Amino acid sequence: MKFTRRLCDNENDFWRIRNFLRDVFLHNGRLEHSWNVARFDYWRWHFIGTCQMTPPVQEVTYAWETEGGKLAAVLHPFGGGEIRVHIHPEFRSPELEAEIFTFAGATFAEATTTGAILIAPVFADDTLRQETLTRLGFSKQPGWNHHYWRDLTEPLPSPPEPAGYQIRSMGDESDHPSRSWCSWRAFHADEPDEAYDGDYSWYRNIQSGPLYRRDLDIVAATPAAEIAAFCTIYYDDFTRSAVTVLVGVAAEHWRRGLGKAVMAEGIRRLSHLGCTRVFSTANEDPADALYRSMMTAMKVTDTWIKVF
Repeated sequence: MKFTRRLCDNENDFWRIRNFLRDVFLHNGRLEHSWNVARFDYWRWHFIGTCQMTPPVQEVTYAWETEGGKLAAVLHPFGGGEIRVHIHPEFRSPELEAEIFTFAGATFAEATTTGAILIAPVFADDTLRQETLTRLGFSKQPGWNHHYWRDLTEPLPSPPEPAGYQIRSMGDESDHPSRSWCSWRAFHADEPDEAYDGDYSWYRNIQSGPLYRRDLDIVAATPAAEIAAFCTIYYDDFTRSAVTVLVGVAAEHWRRGLGKAVMAEGIRRLSHLGCTRVFSTANEDPADALYRSMMTAMKVTDTWIKVF
């Protein structure tokens, strides 16, 4: 089949891709062979809007369309030489995969001291993509990410609420400074406090995502109203699936069960909203241990790299 490639350079394209990802997700049995739409939102509003990991969506997102104008595949960078490829299973073939990855190498490979590199995560059981990338000169580095999920038809976790903390929804903007500091202490615990810039305006980007809702932005707060842990969930009621886009515990509150507590509350709320599957992704030990304790299934993605 012949496809036309084009840059998705307008806002209508963004919303069209969101619906494409929903369709692909359902056709793939609600497994993340392509992104859940929640991850696409998070990429735009956080990884680009806050972290500026890539240029704006409209400058770096490409689509492959059929002669009838139907979306068949979408490609975009993730940052640092990484890419994400989303292909509808109806159109998936070695030929289309090879065309997309060849274009990605020419467009998104990122310069390093040892040459330009292109990085692609590939599920360990995706033989079609592995064979294609091998032919294109990629090499595999095993075991990069763990993709966890839990079906909410199963009994829900019920860890005890940690003593001395209130598990509640994120509040209004008066919560933003404490929430931002908690994030810093969760993910930058080995850095000096003076390295924190005090800017909490980035949290408005998290809340700007179309799937954001405050009742699924769970925090653990101290009696002094300081936020000690958080679990921010984007829920897509079209596919009845959700992604925990941010989970963290401030270093001074580690090992008190707060990560499990905020996740468990989020999962309970998802179940009441009709969600039937929730996802989390980890590539480091603390998050991996947390998600392993809360989720019930997992798939591994390996890192495939090509040096140009």
